[in-house]
Amino acid sequence: MCNFVARIVSLRMIKIPALLCLLLLCWQHLSAQDSLRLITDRQADDYMGAVANYATLFSGNRQQPYLITTQNHPYFKEEGYTTGRLSYCGIVYPAISLRWDLYRDELVMLSPGYYNIILINENLDFAEICGYHIFNFRPDGLPGCPQAGNYILLYSGEYLLLEKFNLELDKKDEYNTIKYYFSQSTKFYLQKDGAYFKIKNRRTLMKTLDTHRKELRRFIRSNDLSYRRNAEQMVLGVIKEHEKLNKL
Repeated sequence: MCNFVARIVSLRMIKIPALLCLLLLCWQHLSAQDSLRLITDRQADDYMGAVANYATLFSGNRQQPYLITTQNHPYFKEEGYTTGRLSYCGIVYPAISLRWDLYRDELVMLSPGYYNIILINENLDFAEICGYHIFNFRPDGLPGCPQAGNYILLYSGEYLLLEKFNLELDKKDEYNTIKYYFSQSTKFYLQKDGAYFKIKNRRTLMKTLDTHRKELRRFIRSNDLSYRRNAEQMVLGVIKEHEKLNKL
């Protein structure tokens, strides 16, 4: 009787490890499925998040082509697209194909499907192309405040210097043929002492800065600066020099 009981116990002891192994394998399989499901769900969430971020870029309208042929193009620096850095709706995109239509004041993006998509100005934080920082200016209520639009932040220090381009579509008659072209003008706005001042020429620049006129005239001569030849270079250089003189 004792031997019979011992044999039963022995058989049961043999089966228990096999059962434990089987349960362990099932648990590992289920855990692997759960892990795979977790990874897949995470990847799906990441993908949908990335798509949603980029989808905001494609919410604008397609750019309409110009219906007439012009002798020059209306784009900032280059007619074609250039790779730039873009901040849009608070999201920074490090490498986006962009160009800036100055006549329509539209920042245009080249989509992966080669569509020209207009970025919504109000959603633009900034764009950096061709070495320039472009941003959408919202009027802040200060005296002399310029109108809303896309501007270049040319300098930010003791003073704030904004640059605005304006294009007009003109035409001329050459040999009984009407030809169209874009003419460009540039405006500068200097924020100083809680107000904006429009810089039209060297005279208005010196009047706005007011102090260190003798030193600034010497600086202009020694660096061969000219508002007529290169207004941007001249205005930016004088403002930086004025700020330097203020710190002496």
